[in-house]
Amino acid sequence: MRGLSERNGRKLADRFSEPPALPLADAAPDVPPPDCIAQIDDATAAYVAEMRAPFEGLRQAEAQLAGLLVLAAATNQAIAAHPMLDMAADAVAEAADGIRSITIPPRAEHHHAHVLQALEALRLTIAAARRCLVRRDAATIDAVLAPLRQAHQHLLWATGALPGFEVVALSQACCAQHAALPDRRETQ
Repeated sequence: MRGLSERNGRKLADRFSEPPALPLADAAPDVPPPDCIAQIDDATAAYVAEMRAPFEGLRQAEAQLAGLLVLAAATNQAIAAHPMLDMAADAVAEAADGIRSITIPPRAEHHHAHVLQALEALRLTIAAARRCLVRRDAATIDAVLAPLRQAHQHLLWATGALPGFEVVALSQACCAQHAALPDRRETQ
């Protein structure tokens, strides 16, 4: 990636790959984790079908926000007014509307609790990005990255709570993989 040294790229990749310290029990204290979701009833199947679009909106917003962080780190530019930030905010707002309209059956309560936590963390990420990404230092990136990592972790937990939802690990993202590779210019 141009403009991102191996050292800075690796540092950014490390930040993406470090999971937040959020215990599963505290994420949804009133909702027990699912024991075994071998059978899905009709109400839960309907929930899964209806939740796919809002969940995808949250995933899309997460990816856009992660991309903005990479851009901020790579270019060292203030990007608080970048159009992608507005696109992520729109995706979160649209997902929130969809999430509010879905009926939550008992078997989906745990999943729904994590989706709501991810939604809130993405809202905090957007607010932090608007506020912080006008400066150009690691502290501003970290201020935005912390709630983004929380959102990602809740989305991951949601994928384990019900079948039919997938999330790509940020540590497996393209930029994280490139940071681990040696710079070809140095070997030539």
